[in-house]
Amino acid sequence: MMIKNTQTKGASLEEKILRRIPREALALSFLMAIVASIIFSVWTGFFVFIGGVTAAVNFIWLNQTLSKALLREKRKAVRASAFIFGLRLVLILAIFSIIIFFFSRKIIAFAVGFAAIIVILLVEAAIAMSRLKTWKN
Repeated sequence: MMIKNTQTKGASLEEKILRRIPREALALSFLMAIVASIIFSVWTGFFVFIGGVTAAVNFIWLNQTLSKALLREKRKAVRASAFIFGLRLVLILAIFSIIIFFFSRKIIAFAVGFAAIIVILLVEAAIAMSRLKTWKN
């Protein structure tokens, strides 16, 4: 019984973190967009924020896809996951391509916003690591 309760608490903490990551990425990209708007231009800030939105949507989609894939039997899960991951890759490449072709000077701003989720993932990982109990001899 004690082990089951510990696993349940751990799973709910993980779920909270996975729900929190996209919101934090949106908040960080919004703050970076405000700073970019002040320093550079409103369009630069807009593309920073759109990059963050794209990253957050991508993360949510990835999380839902993996959750559903883990509930399926292995063969069906592999096929469906390969298709969905391929589709995600094509969509991300399409978004980057559109920005490169039509707004080539703003691709760095978009990439900065898109990378906001990486910063959030690193912060969340550091927080999770600090919560781990260490054992000593």
